[in-house]
Amino acid sequence: MMRFAPSVALFVASMFSTANLKAASVEDSPAITFPPSSAQKWVLANGLTIIVQEDHSAPVASVQAWCATGSIDEDQHLGAGLSHILEHMLFKGTKTRSTNQIAQKIQDVGGYINAYTSFDRTVFWIDAPKDGVATALDVLADAMMNSTLPPEEYQKEQEVIRREFAMGMDDPDRMAGLLLFATAYQRHPYRFPVIGDIEIYNQLTQEQVMQYYKTRYVPNNLTFIVVGDVVAEKVRQQLTDLFKAYPEKSLQPVFVPAEPPQLGRREAHEEFPTELTHLSLAWHIPEVTNPDVPALDLLSTILGDGRSSRLYRRVREEAGLAFRIAAFSYTPGDPGLFGIDATLDPKKREAAGQLVLRIVDEVKQAGVTAEELAKAKKITLSHQLGNLTTMRGQASDIGSNWFL
Repeated sequence: MMRFAPSVALFVASMFSTANLKAASVEDSPAITFPPSSAQKWVLANGLTIIVQEDHSAPVASVQAWCATGSIDEDQHLGAGLSHILEHMLFKGTKTRSTNQIAQKIQDVGGYINAYTSFDRTVFWIDAPKDGVATALDVLADAMMNSTLPPEEYQKEQEVIRREFAMGMDDPDRMAGLLLFATAYQRHPYRFPVIGDIEIYNQLTQEQVMQYYKTRYVPNNLTFIVVGDVVAEKVRQQLTDLFKAYPEKSLQPVFVPAEPPQLGRREAHEEFPTELTHLSLAWHIPEVTNPDVPALDLLSTILGDGRSSRLYRRVREEAGLAFRIAAFSYTPGDPGLFGIDATLDPKKREAAGQLVLRIVDEVKQAGVTAEELAKAKKITLSHQLGNLTTMRGQASDIGSNWFL
């Protein structure tokens, strides 16, 4: 098989002025409105946050535990993937339950359990029928506070995670994404993937993982979110009882260095055993709380979401320079990236990159049309409403907004 390089090019920019989106009059484009939330929130004396939204449209619920710790919070073990390891380990045994007993408990009530890790959070969730909510709360609370990280299970999961590393290294899309972030971020922890760096990961001990768990998994760093066919007050009371033995603990502050301003264009190229090139172009943009973020989200839709987007029409359909092309606006808690990804023939890389930059320049100079803006808003609303059709989607939406 021929070897070509997934290619990454980074450009210095303050991104696009939101004034360019205003070139399309807001009067010509309807405002985006979302359904109001009826969620109730409590903060217990030990700092545990509880958010419950009753939804009696179906006899099911999603029970989620959000821990405000992710890969950027790993301090002296930065790049080790501690948070991701705990995602794998917290259902592997507690002081009173084995991994099989945990799985059986959830299975007995017809529930489904899973978890994920990101840069700034680790989320565990159980979807279950309404009659299984009390069990789901009990199991999740137990895992958050009483996990033992059994050595035999730790050894098993180490190998599972190593296979995850290996699978990622065989995926050209993932490798291109890792190269992009490692190029864009020279100092900020976003330069490390959430799973970590394999060499740093291999140096970890079970004792170090346990210490991280004891330090970060404390009531005042946890948020329980429950959405579904429940009674909010009953959920609050059960969680109050489950956590009454666990006091608030001091959270050691974690220093997260800011990414210094990028002073010039950066490029990175890496060979990979694939016949296609993966091209990424990206610009630094503000964090999620910046008022420019909604405009950037809409711009990513206008440029690269669907067959009618500018990039798809002009780069793929008209010029025939890419097999796949899309845009994204990634805005986490710290400054993020606005990017454009394409999969293409290696011989067309330069031409495709130049055309993409011309299209970006056109937006910077002339803005977008009222029709494009109105359509982007409809797409955004459709995506959001689609996410809210399930209990899990509603709980995830509440959590994402709470963590802003």
